[in-house]
Amino acid sequence: MADTIAHYVSPAGLRMSVAYTTELVRQAQQLHQLSPVAAAALGRTMTGALLLANDFKNKEGVSIRIAGDGPLGSIHADAYESGKVRGYVDCPHVELPLKGPHKLDVGSAVGRGMLYVTRYSLLRHPYQSAIALTSGEIAEDLTYYLTVSEQIPSAVSLGVLVNPDTSVAAAGGVMVQALPDAEEHALSAMEANLQELGPISHAIQTQPSADILATLSRNLSFRRLSENTVKWECTCGKERFERALLQLARDDKEELLHDENGVEMSCHYCNAVYRLTPGELQELFGLKG
Repeated sequence: MADTIAHYVSPAGLRMSVAYTTELVRQAQQLHQLSPVAAAALGRTMTGALLLANDFKNKEGVSIRIAGDGPLGSIHADAYESGKVRGYVDCPHVELPLKGPHKLDVGSAVGRGMLYVTRYSLLRHPYQSAIALTSGEIAEDLTYYLTVSEQIPSAVSLGVLVNPDTSVAAAGGVMVQALPDAEEHALSAMEANLQELGPISHAIQTQPSADILATLSRNLSFRRLSENTVKWECTCGKERFERALLQLARDDKEELLHDENGVEMSCHYCNAVYRLTPGELQELFGLKG
């Protein structure tokens, strides 16, 4: 099944987004050779970024950086209204004992620290909010961020289920937010529905999407606003690399020109490597070597 994200609204004052991200998390795991706990942490963060990038009218993008003091280091994820998402973790090979039966200890892998959320849109300059991590489990941290920093009462459920052979079995997430006119019965019903659904990754592995939606909308009515495919795709490229080099000071440019090996830069998100020879640098900078 293709990865998708769907957005819904209820006349009772709720909006809901449901993301299925199994394939893109698998791609990230294979690209970065992620350990199970690293795959769970990065998968949750990328899915969370997709859920937060829900202002499709204004073509909003979201970047999340989780700077914890745990062995994973920082986790980075970018999501765009086009459905593209990318991410990486500083230390992708971390191994930790299980927290419980079949439960990865993401909280200990992340540790304590800060959550940074940067939003981009066509209507305003990028702006960043920051908040201290509450648990390192990521879903709880994003829930707290939305409620405190953006003042939107929210519930976020994120999950990545990893097979015994360390491959990704299922991944996805749900975000529910209360609109200003939310009715009390709707809040109570949604709380019960989320509890009945249980871990979202297990639900995705064992149930068709129609059954998941039926559980989430029990005693509620939702109208679907949109449904789009999502995928892993990096936004790097040689042109972006060149634009970054053009921002360097003149002295730095001239120093690069005198390096007989040219310059090389790699992308943390996708591991692509870009190289420019001294001749290419001279043409780019318009300077003499």
